[in-house]
Amino acid sequence: MNFAHFSNKMLAALALALTGAMAQAETFSVQLAGRDLGSLTYQGGASPALQSSLNNTPLGVFNGTFTATSESTSAGQQYRGISQSSRKNRDISVLFSEGRAIDTVITPTSEMTPLSNVAAVPVGVIDPVGALGQFVGAKGCPAAFRFYDGRRAILLQPVGQAEVAGQLVCDMSYRVSDGPGHLSPLYIKSISVNLVYDLAGGQSLRKLVLSAAGFDLLLMRQG
Repeated sequence: MNFAHFSNKMLAALALALTGAMAQAETFSVQLAGRDLGSLTYQGGASPALQSSLNNTPLGVFNGTFTATSESTSAGQQYRGISQSSRKNRDISVLFSEGRAIDTVITPTSEMTPLSNVAAVPVGVIDPVGALGQFVGAKGCPAAFRFYDGRRAILLQPVGQAEVAGQLVCDMSYRVSDGPGHLSPLYIKSISVNLVYDLAGGQSLRKLVLSAAGFDLLLMRQG
């Protein structure tokens, strides 16, 4: 099983409601089963972006990078995500306007899915950078939202919350609502998301855990 590819897709996947997103860069270590795989950095502000690098997968077989940007243009919000790894390279661009995906371009075309046809995409979606921005910039637990990555649409919904020892713990469900699941041939469509925020000095995301198929992918804030 290609765990690094899975983790990069999840990062991409959980990778703005632009309002309220932090302007400074936030860096998280990426861990799986106690092993440091690499890092993810999120940059908020007017031109939000994220970059993940996996450089410590077993034997380096699944090392790779994912970079994504979200730019406001006269035509709408332009998202671009580029994945590069030993397994495959992928370049996805999506143009959003008023909660709709109005154009999707994927290279190579073999990576397209039925949901790469924007006519099939549900209304009320944001891009993957926006999805991570929802988590990083949250005040309280994040509300429900849906995002689209050019190949599928994912619905995030809150399922529980608690305050413990100065931290806010938020549980959410991650469900592929439209299009194929993640990680062929498993096609995972349901993931549990656990968010932990430090409350002292203003709310900040300390830890994010994605749990699926018996594995926990951990993002831990550095500094």
